[in-house]
Amino acid sequence: MFIPEEEYAKIQAVLPILCVDCLIVYQKKCLLLRRSREPAKGQYWFPGGRVFKGELIRSAALRKAREETNLVCKYERTISIEETIFAQRGDMLSDIHTVNICCILSTYKFESLSIDESHDGYIWVTLEEAKNLNLHVAVFEPLLKCLERIS
Repeated sequence: MFIPEEEYAKIQAVLPILCVDCLIVYQKKCLLLRRSREPAKGQYWFPGGRVFKGELIRSAALRKAREETNLVCKYERTISIEETIFAQRGDMLSDIHTVNICCILSTYKFESLSIDESHDGYIWVTLEEAKNLNLHVAVFEPLLKCLERIS
């Protein structure tokens, strides 16, 4: 489903957007992607994005993981709901408010990892490594919950 950019900007200007954040786990590490676009350009974040009308959270998480990382994943569980609010900057057309449903996914074949054009790098992190990164609270809190469970 595609909404023209101008129309989507009008929606973003007045409504929060429902999103999934995909905490992809492999060998007690979690995948973070470095964003190449606003909001949060240059920051590490989870793969994820909008949930479509009529789409189940589990399906949205698996779809976004595949679109952004090319990984085949298995949905494990939802661990938290977070919110982000970003003030308009750079090429953003409005402020952005998202409600993020954080889902743990597992993968067994990470060799197929290939990130999309919305990102310019990635890292797999342990709990200790995550503590040394300057992560947004909406990333750090669910990451902490996820990695504490698997460590």
